[in-house]
Amino acid sequence: MAKYRRTGNHNWDTMMRADTTEFDETPGNETGGRGALLWLYPLLAGFVAILLVLQMLPLVLPIGPMYWDVLIYYDAIGRIAQGQWPGIDFFAPVGPLEYFLAAFSNALFPEAHPVLMTQWIWLPVTVPVMGLILWDTVRRGSRVALWLMVPWMLYTALPFNVIDFYPYPGTDAFGIYNRHGAILIYLVAASVLFVRGPIIQTICLSVLALALAFCKITAFIAVGPILLFGLILGRISLGTAIATALICIGVTGVVELSTGLVIPYVQDILVLASQNTEAILPRFLTAASQHFNVFGAGGFLAIVLLLAALFGHRSAGGRASGNRLARSIDAPWFWVGLLLVCGLFYETQNTGGQAFLMVWPALLLILFRPLAGYGRFGAAILVLIGFTALPNVSTMLHKAARAAAVAPGYITLDAPDLGPIGRVSAKDVFVEQAERMRGIYISRRDTYEAIAETEALPSFILFSDPDYQYLLLKEMQAATVAIKALEASSGRKFERVLNLDFANPFPYILRMKGTENVAIGADPSRALPMLDDSTRDAVAQTDLVLAPVCPVHRARNQLLEHYQSALTGHARIALTPCFDAYVLPLDR
Repeated sequence: MAKYRRTGNHNWDTMMRADTTEFDETPGNETGGRGALLWLYPLLAGFVAILLVLQMLPLVLPIGPMYWDVLIYYDAIGRIAQGQWPGIDFFAPVGPLEYFLAAFSNALFPEAHPVLMTQWIWLPVTVPVMGLILWDTVRRGSRVALWLMVPWMLYTALPFNVIDFYPYPGTDAFGIYNRHGAILIYLVAASVLFVRGPIIQTICLSVLALALAFCKITAFIAVGPILLFGLILGRISLGTAIATALICIGVTGVVELSTGLVIPYVQDILVLASQNTEAILPRFLTAASQHFNVFGAGGFLAIVLLLAALFGHRSAGGRASGNRLARSIDAPWFWVGLLLVCGLFYETQNTGGQAFLMVWPALLLILFRPLAGYGRFGAAILVLIGFTALPNVSTMLHKAARAAAVAPGYITLDAPDLGPIGRVSAKDVFVEQAERMRGIYISRRDTYEAIAETEALPSFILFSDPDYQYLLLKEMQAATVAIKALEASSGRKFERVLNLDFANPFPYILRMKGTENVAIGADPSRALPMLDDSTRDAVAQTDLVLAPVCPVHRARNQLLEHYQSALTGHARIALTPCFDAYVLPLDR
């Protein structure tokens, strides 16, 4: 601040302003920039080609914690194949576009591994958007375009979260929709901070806003401040904002008028919001503590950048053009701070995903400005950028390397009737543990009933245990065989199926209709609507209701209690030692 006091003719705008127009505002050499697309677009195409080829292969991947999360997609895929729509015919925990894209990808790649297929379902949306971003930003140099594409490629390719939920290696099949939201928000941040062409920016923001709205509503909310300050600070023109809003409203209106999908989706959002009303402050504290390595380093980075701006260092200051507010705060420190806060908010709703990917465009904004322009703060800024960007990358690469290293020695599950969802493997000790626990679950069922009555789980991390997830799939295979045998012996073909568990992939496995009006991803604590007459009638007319009992636990009992009044006309049978079934008599 001493320098500022000595040059008394400076005002706040001058002190905070950076002469960075060589990147921010000037188009640059368009001929040279466009020439870089001759290798950037092939690089993008090659990346996509690799992902497509991987989905054509019958890969077997190590099972990871909460693998059953990916089975929700297959519940929806099976239902959509039978003509049901999310929001209209069944209650879904996230946006309908997640499931339509999954069904589309499954139609293209029926043998794709579930974790890979669901990880990459948004490629039809994100690849064209990235192509447009490259087209616009390459005018300022190929390195700008390249380094906007690299983080997107990395986070898109790797199906891993940035928090460990189990010490042994495996793929992360849970929270996939959270990763999708993070990638879409990253593209929004890149479009706001780097795209200058009004037409391209309008297209990108319109596509991304609609994608976020129909992917995960909390991601759509998290991106709001980015768009708002982009408009206030002049990075989004008023014309672009109006055009984007009109396009989004128009498309949403057309979708509602042609399909009737939007209003039921909004109603589902309101139901979910009413079931998730706990205080927000504890969530912020939890998210901040879990991600303090990134959030803390990023927070220090924003503070150091602000200090550099206050000391008059040009690269740390606001824009040299634009409105007064833009000249004051449209600076790296502001965008780092804003994106960190948006990422933290997103993490309060979606623990352990890739939320802080959205900070990368602000980090690139810092790096693309002259290092000398940060003065004596330059070295600290570089170190803090590394501390902000690298931990999550290191975590994902480490997870990928561990999973690849151990996969050849794992035991593959024998579950041919499950199709791709059964192509998993597990460490021998987990396979042995699954078989050992299966016997105990069957012979000591009363013990697990007693534990369930206390509203506790047998283990706090039961759903993360690989042996639990492995046994779940193994018993689904046994139940599938038993159902087919029951149909063959009775001469009866079941029409509808419901599984009283978190995930119900049986509509996909059995090529059978799922029960209408019920929730997929049925979490009794936060995603199970009240039983109304239409749902009760649909369950009552379902001719096959499955109840897994290896083990009995609180959530499964809650689901059975929830639907019990609709099962009074069903006959209960022991389908397998680990599956009870409620069968509707033929005369009903």
